[in-house]
Amino acid sequence: MTPRPVTAVHLTQGALRVITDELRTADRSRETGGILLGHHVHNMVTVQHAGTPGPEAVQTPTYFLRDLAHAQALADDAYAQDHSVWIGEWHTHPASRPVPSSRDASTYHQLLNNPELAFHSFIAVILGQRGPQWDVTAWSCRDNTITQVALHGLPHQPLHR
Repeated sequence: MTPRPVTAVHLTQGALRVITDELRTADRSRETGGILLGHHVHNMVTVQHAGTPGPEAVQTPTYFLRDLAHAQALADDAYAQDHSVWIGEWHTHPASRPVPSSRDASTYHQLLNNPELAFHSFIAVILGQRGPQWDVTAWSCRDNTITQVALHGLPHQPLHR
């Protein structure tokens, strides 16, 4: 049975805490991010765990590449804890809107088309700076399309830098 298209993403408080802690300490002039780990249930994705970039991550003003060994260790721990699996990534756009760039889209399509990874969809959470706060959006990538989806679990106040 083919899984349903994702229409919503829920960030747990633990995952949101990792992201907000990283936002507070990161160099605001460079992209940062990490992996997202969780579960697909029907058309909803729950993000149980969010990763940090890791010590060997590549971070520039317009590009972010996670530290693969760090990400793998986080994924192994999350799977052992609650069977969470890699479902996507989060990252910042320090100087642009929280919309997938052409580089982001290309990366998502490469991941979706890699048979070893066996993704049926890939979730992206992107944060774009707007003054002293972050705009946050969630995206579902599937069948060579990228669609904005509902995002639940954010605080009622905006996320600040």
